[in-house]
Amino acid sequence: MTDHLAFIGDVHGNICALRGILDALASYEDLHLVFLGDYLNKGANPAEVLELLLTRQRAGDATLLAGNHESALLAALDSADLTSFLKMGGATTIRSYLRRPVDPDVLQDFRDHLPASHLAGLRSMPLVWESEGVLAQHFPANSAGRGFSISAHVPVGLLPRITATSAQLDTGSGSSGDGGRLTALLWPSCNYLQVDAAGRRMF
Repeated sequence: MTDHLAFIGDVHGNICALRGILDALASYEDLHLVFLGDYLNKGANPAEVLELLLTRQRAGDATLLAGNHESALLAALDSADLTSFLKMGGATTIRSYLRRPVDPDVLQDFRDHLPASHLAGLRSMPLVWESEGVLAQHFPANSAGRGFSISAHVPVGLLPRITATSAQLDTGSGSSGDGGRLTALLWPSCNYLQVDAAGRRMF
């Protein structure tokens, strides 16, 4: 059976890894991409990551699910309180939009530089994607009776954790140290592709 879906784990601001995984998947025809959330924070280029992903979504090539980092950003903007967002690495996201030292009013400065298209894209992201015997969302969940469960969020090391009933794909993209890997799971074969922090194909 020909693979027709690819599920991609946490990107966390690593534009090189994102471009690398997109290049690795480009040879597959008619492949729809489902990203599992956490595009922001940690890595240096969340703004670029989100712009590229939203472009793919507008073209109909991708579905972007919300992760907890996207939800935290929206909560920060809605409450006018950046405290929790900053505690989870939000400073890298703010810097990626400003590209200069922040003004004393960090929240307003960030609001002024966050494109309306990005904010609208963040607000429109669904939490769950379900189709053809598979359930995908950011957080691991018990999908008993609802098909194969695919998630991210929980770091599982450099290799994805794949069982007969589920797959966990957070392999550390955007993390410090070796920078982790970005993983794409092909469905329905359950084969996977990976790139390193520089976007180089691992195998």
